[in-house]
Amino acid sequence: MQKSLVKALQILAFMAGEKKDYGISEISDSLDLNKSNVHEILNTFAAFGYVKRNDQTRHYSLSVRFLEMAHHISGRYNFQELVRDELQSLSDDIGEGAFFGVPDGNNVMYFCAVQPKKAVNAKNVLGLTAPLTCTGVGKAILAFLDRDREEEVLSRPLVKFTENTITSPDEIRQELHKIRENGYSVDNMEHEYGIKCVAVPVFGLGHKLIGAISVSGPSLRFPKTVYQKYAQRLQETAIKLGNVVDL
Repeated sequence: MQKSLVKALQILAFMAGEKKDYGISEISDSLDLNKSNVHEILNTFAAFGYVKRNDQTRHYSLSVRFLEMAHHISGRYNFQELVRDELQSLSDDIGEGAFFGVPDGNNVMYFCAVQPKKAVNAKNVLGLTAPLTCTGVGKAILAFLDRDREEEVLSRPLVKFTENTITSPDEIRQELHKIRENGYSVDNMEHEYGIKCVAVPVFGLGHKLIGAISVSGPSLRFPKTVYQKYAQRLQETAIKLGNVVDL
């Protein structure tokens, strides 16, 4: 029973990826699961309305039921509006996008994202995930996790997204040590070409690590001379968020 539940959760997590729908073979090969097991689990989900099947392509996708669930769950986090207001103030002051991310396994998940009011065509990253090792918010979180979790993350294969992505565990350890000393992290075009960001951790009551916040924008607008200035403004916001966020 427990193994079946784990498989079901793996399939749901996989289907929450960037694609619209997935075939049984694709899910089976990606998760190293038996096709018949995948088929049975998907049919069970479909029977309860959690996934839908395209009869023409024979592919499966998550249903709108998850949107309904997300809507109800989001209502329980009454601090979201406060977080958004603080991030909006930060974003407008600095003139760049502001983001709040929380740990999600070996990744960071973007829980809130805003752009300056003057911005147009902003990319929506809400709910997306990215590696802890090559993003500003991710590294700000990883640097303050306990050492066992840090080593667990660094033991996994590290994907190279750009020529600046650090894929050496030893180099990342040095980077994390520097982040702990400075109190902030920098994503120097390590996850996306042409994009830099500065990030700081967010701590709640009892110095519990909650997540991290960042400001991000085109690399030409992020010379080294602004790192300390942005970090100080981020830390002011992080203190405010630490008093209201409850995850």
